[in-house]
Amino acid sequence: MADQQDTTQESSTSTTTHTIVYLWKIPIDKTYVQSIIAILKVVAAVLSLIAFICVASGRSDNCDDKYSSTYNYFEFVSISAFFTLLILWTIHTITLSSRLFFKLVPWLLVDLIYCAVYILFYFIANCVLAAQSCGKDNNKAGTAFGFFVLICYGGNAFLSFRDWQASRHQRPSSDTTAKSPDYNAERNMELY
Repeated sequence: MADQQDTTQESSTSTTTHTIVYLWKIPIDKTYVQSIIAILKVVAAVLSLIAFICVASGRSDNCDDKYSSTYNYFEFVSISAFFTLLILWTIHTITLSSRLFFKLVPWLLVDLIYCAVYILFYFIANCVLAAQSCGKDNNKAGTAFGFFVLICYGGNAFLSFRDWQASRHQRPSSDTTAKSPDYNAERNMELY
C-alpha cells in the first residue's frame, strides 16, 4: 500500500534528499510533511479553523448590529487562511509543485508573499476584533487563536524568507548553464 522511493536533488551548496511515499498511487513527499514549514502550516490551519469557529459561534443580534463588519472580516480572514493553507500544503505534499506546469511557479516566493499578506490581514483582524469583542468570551478566544495563527505565520514567513534568500544565492553549476549560440549572419542566411 505504501511504497518508498528516494530522489536526490543536488545543488552547488548542498544535497537535498526527498523521500517519496506512494499511498494509493499518490506520491507523498515524506520529507516535506516532516519539515518545520509544513508543520507550521498545519498548526496555522487548525488554529485558523478554531478561530473561525469561536467567532462564528459567538454571534448575537445585539452585537451584530454594531460590529457585524468586524466579525465578517475576521471570519473571512480565518476561513480563507484555512483554505489557502490547505491548498498550498496539498500542492507541496503530493509533489504537484515539482510537476511540469507547476515548475514554472516560484514556490518559495509564493509562500513568502502569502505569509506576508496573511500576517497583515490577521494583524488587522485581530486588533479590530480585540477592540470590538462586545464583551463575549467567544470573540476573545477567537482573538487569542488569531494571535497564535499570527505567530505561526511569522515563523513560516521567516523560514520561507530564509529559504528564498538561500535559493537566490545558489549559483547554478557550470553543467546546467545554457550558453546562447553565437550569432552569425552568414551561417543563418545559409539555413534559408
